[in-house]
Amino acid sequence: MVDGISSKVLQIRKEHIKLSLSDLNMVDHRQEYVTTIDGVMYYDDSRAENVNATWFTFQNIVKPVVWIAGGDDKSADFKDLKKVVKQKVRAMVCVGIDNAKLKKTFHKDITDIFEVESVDEAVNLAALLAKYDDIVLFSPACKSATGETYTERGNQFTETVRRMEHERHQ
Repeated sequence: MVDGISSKVLQIRKEHIKLSLSDLNMVDHRQEYVTTIDGVMYYDDSRAENVNATWFTFQNIVKPVVWIAGGDDKSADFKDLKKVVKQKVRAMVCVGIDNAKLKKTFHKDITDIFEVESVDEAVNLAALLAKYDDIVLFSPACKSATGETYTERGNQFTETVRRMEHERHQ
């Protein structure tokens, strides 16, 4: 309704409004497409430092996922993710120091769960696990256990993916 009123007041057609809105930039590190390598799409969702944000991201995904998650999971309750994870996640790579709660929550729903210490290791392992037309999604669902910001973790993810892409094209 606001769209219609604004259009009439400003005498702007809806098509122009839609075109203007489509030009807005996405928020960094929130469902941000990085690249596609060997048919696998890589997305940085490092801003999703809670279960609700990660759940919302999964609602937008229609392809199989290799999910990179983890960090400080002590205060997180992952049960709201169980249904969507069971439907969409093929493999999971837990990154961080202690991901016991993540692994315990999803061990019956995901056959392949691995644990690594760094984002760099997580990306490399996820690339090995991913199949053509999969998505590798970095959506931690909790804060970093080492105190890094979502921006720092997202940049690590993106840099590792870009480095991998560069190596494949040499």
